[in-house]
Amino acid sequence: MSRNHLFKIGAVLLALSVASGAFAQTPEVTIASWNVRSFEVSNGSGQNLTDDISDYITLLRNTGADIIALNEFETATGRMGRERMSEIASALGMYAYYIESYPKDVGYYGNVILSRYPIVSAASHLMPYENVNGDGYYDHNSGTYLEQYGSDQRSVGYADILVPVSASESRVIRVVCSHFDHYVSPDAVRTMQAEESVEFASLDNPSYPSIMAGDLNTTSPATVIPAIWNCGDQAAANGLDHIFTFPKGAWTVTDTETVSSGNLSDHNAVVATLTLNE
Repeated sequence: MSRNHLFKIGAVLLALSVASGAFAQTPEVTIASWNVRSFEVSNGSGQNLTDDISDYITLLRNTGADIIALNEFETATGRMGRERMSEIASALGMYAYYIESYPKDVGYYGNVILSRYPIVSAASHLMPYENVNGDGYYDHNSGTYLEQYGSDQRSVGYADILVPVSASESRVIRVVCSHFDHYVSPDAVRTMQAEESVEFASLDNPSYPSIMAGDLNTTSPATVIPAIWNCGDQAAANGLDHIFTFPKGAWTVTDTETVSSGNLSDHNAVVATLTLNE
């Protein structure tokens, strides 16, 4: 199995028969973004992996989101003993797409896109990366390698999602998910990862109306990740976690919310309801 092997749960690549011409109405979607910290629950002195992720599922269900972007998603590893993405997707009744960053013992570490609506195509991309220890090492970088490539291997992926706009019509939107490097200084790695994301997902000239969500690890997006800031609109943010829409002016934000995760993660979930302006 290759490093960039991806999983899809219940997603059949559909032959689309979308009616041409004007749509009966424009799509409205609610999207949530959350860094789940590998399902490690705080216990007062640190955090421990939990076997029961029902509280995570409950929080995600209560957001009412149609689409969910998840970061720090560890799955099928030896310490977990199970594949977590299919467990969450099944519980929520959603399609799912896994964006692998790197293998972790017998499992994987990366990001996930969940969708209430069918995923009709998807792709992923590994960020440029080299490790001080050579090929096959994906984390705990140091020295000049850390400054140039970041702490560990990161990825970006997208899912093209068929969103209904009436009883008989649908249209495709693109949802992009990534988790940028957390190394504090310099910002050059995050700047590079933003540029990679824009190029990979064609966010500067998108094929479909697009949304990008994830832990982008900056509170200064205009200066740290200008490639995204300059071609998109910031729909919502909560500290390091962001939701952007593309192209500029294409979407209207009708609601935003921050959902406290308590001891489930060191990040709260950020939620936005968006309406396409056409």
